[in-house]
Amino acid sequence: MTLNNFFSSIAETGHSYNGVGRVDYELSNKHHLYLRGYIGQGNQTAPLGGSPALGTASSNLQDYFEVAPLHVGNYSAVLNSTLSSKVTNQFLFGANYFNQIFNDFNNSFNTQSMGLNLSPDAVNKGQYINGAPNVVIGPSGGVFEQIGLTPPEGRSDLTWHINDVVSHNIGNHSLRYGGEIRHAKLNEFYHRRGTGKFTFMGDEGPWAGATGCGAASPTAACAALANTANDPTKQNLLPGALALADFLAGDVSNNVNDPGSTIAVGDPERFVAVNASSLNFQDSWQATKRLSLTFGLRYEYFGPMHSEHADIANFEPGTGLVALPAGQGVFSPDRNNFAPRFGFAYQANQKGDLVVRGGIGVYYDQINLNPFLDFRPPVAAPQGIEGNAFGNTPVTTYTAPFCGTLPDGSYQWDVVQSAVCPTGYTNAGLANSPQSIFGKAVACLDPNCATPPSPSLPFGDPKGVGVYSVSKNFRTPYFYSFNLQVEKGLGNAGVVQVGYVANLGRKLNVVSNINPNGQFPNFGAILQLNTAGTSNYNALQAVFRSRNWHGLTSQAAYTWSHALDEISEYRAAVLDDFTNKRADYGNGDFDTRHLFTLNFTYDVPKAAWATSAWADRLVNGWQVSSIMNFHSGQPYDELLSGLNFLGGSATTGSNKFDPSVPGLQWLNPSAFCNPSEKNPVTNLPDPGCAGGPVSRNKFPGPNFRDVDVSVIKNIPIRERFSLQLRADMFNMLNRVNFASGVGSVGTSCHEDFTAHVCKAGFGQVTDTIGDFNGAPGLGPGEQFNMQLAVKLRF
Repeated sequence: MTLNNFFSSIAETGHSYNGVGRVDYELSNKHHLYLRGYIGQGNQTAPLGGSPALGTASSNLQDYFEVAPLHVGNYSAVLNSTLSSKVTNQFLFGANYFNQIFNDFNNSFNTQSMGLNLSPDAVNKGQYINGAPNVVIGPSGGVFEQIGLTPPEGRSDLTWHINDVVSHNIGNHSLRYGGEIRHAKLNEFYHRRGTGKFTFMGDEGPWAGATGCGAASPTAACAALANTANDPTKQNLLPGALALADFLAGDVSNNVNDPGSTIAVGDPERFVAVNASSLNFQDSWQATKRLSLTFGLRYEYFGPMHSEHADIANFEPGTGLVALPAGQGVFSPDRNNFAPRFGFAYQANQKGDLVVRGGIGVYYDQINLNPFLDFRPPVAAPQGIEGNAFGNTPVTTYTAPFCGTLPDGSYQWDVVQSAVCPTGYTNAGLANSPQSIFGKAVACLDPNCATPPSPSLPFGDPKGVGVYSVSKNFRTPYFYSFNLQVEKGLGNAGVVQVGYVANLGRKLNVVSNINPNGQFPNFGAILQLNTAGTSNYNALQAVFRSRNWHGLTSQAAYTWSHALDEISEYRAAVLDDFTNKRADYGNGDFDTRHLFTLNFTYDVPKAAWATSAWADRLVNGWQVSSIMNFHSGQPYDELLSGLNFLGGSATTGSNKFDPSVPGLQWLNPSAFCNPSEKNPVTNLPDPGCAGGPVSRNKFPGPNFRDVDVSVIKNIPIRERFSLQLRADMFNMLNRVNFASGVGSVGTSCHEDFTAHVCKAGFGQVTDTIGDFNGAPGLGPGEQFNMQLAVKLRF
């Protein structure tokens, strides 16, 4: 048996039908009207990919491909007016419509009829919710393919805006000033976790304990599965085998790092709106013949998200859950967002081939609504603020069944569906009238869920439910942007440019669990969205551009950069310690230290002897072009891994495919150890795990190398007609580009309590970069492929 050796032969499919309409109408010689409309409709059936921004897993099983039909529309009207010889005005109205739903390719499963009754309130539009639950078998996202990755989800939004800009020339000054108002409405109906999630880790059944494979002297079969001999040609199959045994027995795990189950019951559909406006002024001043200056000031207002139906409750520390009236924002408005900007360009010599440019500015950013409504937390907690168990439309997130759990926190999913809660469980003897795993959607009557049991409320307020909070001090994120560039012409050969670029982000959105130790005893995890994050990006950039030199037009660019932050992703990532966010400060998820790109087009010289029309068409008109991309790998630890680094070489430095993985052994297992894993014999952590903690995103993943080449033949037919034949070859050298970035490297470390290092199987990359990012086969950096094309140009 070999792990990670399943590849689906099912092709992903998709289609898109689009239409564009445009009308230009000259109202008068001073007023010009421009109308444009775009409508589109499409669908795609494909694996999700492993992008951390999705906050989910991916499956190669066709039933669990994601289906995502889409309808979009974009409409605009622009009126350009010449008010005088020095003043012009542009008025714009635009509207954008977006509607998309998501579900598993096979969403016909009715778990209730299959003997897995989730909850009386596991419903969608009043009917029992269809679709497979998310089942994870094994540690670190599962050894087997996950199922039930896309429950019923979707959103429909309409955004319109009005913008007006006046351009005014006064002497050496070119002034621009204007403003914008914007209104966005969103209907979001994400039943994420609505079909439940169940994890089977292999730590519940007797096969994992002291009488099974966890014995001091395990059986030969257990030893063979675990590869205790550390045979480099074999893998450790024991975790997957134990997890599969738990699944077959229905023993849902209780694992501190991945709660065994979670479900969100109730109606999560919400109708929300956001208003925004801005004013801007800019003066471009030609101060001297060789010096130009640009001054600007922009005011931004991004209003808080609010509900139109009084169906949102926010958690406020010190107060508890607060039901917000219709129209009230989830945080206090931020009205002091003034953004000054300054730039200059200076011609440093009389010849004009040496130019220095620079600028500095403040830029405010409107955060999208995903962290508010679809955060996709890695812990058992609501998906967003719509998931709180309070108010008129509560959504309750459970991690334990209605009947409770066994003393160790686990449960058997058939037994807890009994009409009377079984002996040994927390709520033994209670009537479970729906005979479901989880209870109904229940709203807390008290803001802190502290209502005690009474005859009319036998259980009192629900206890241990997770809640979602938006800080009342939430502010508009912004960043400082700096750049300084020096450009030098090299005669007819080209231009070279060297520069420094920096972006310093402040008040960035991060999410933290403000209840890690039960400070709020009636709640589980309390995820709070706030704006306490920072980021720092610094880069040195160098570019050389040639100007059709002997038929060659090219650009070569190199960037050295360093990106640092606490959290890079806008969802699915939670600070490790809300009292010390600097503990997570490290390399950003997209930190790419070295990047080199080269692109060129070369016109093959004409053959002077090809004088006839047919010879000219056959021999001349050839072009060769290429795009080359080489960059270092990106970090893979989105959060602190909890491992220790022992020193030496962290990576193997290899890029060679290893069939025994199968994939790439990227990290060196002997350079790491796990200080928290307990020895199954002593039930204590490994005292021999030395070294120090690995900081977040300390090491990068595999690098990337790609060379694409095109051979083009242009054949003139008539004066205005020509035929182009081309062959485009991607990844010309057929290099294996392994996945890089967050989640690409397996960092689940099972401790070798004898050698005090990670066992074999740690630090492996088992995917290519294209498939990892949801574009298998034909994505950037995938295996060599070629396309042939014919174009008729007129």
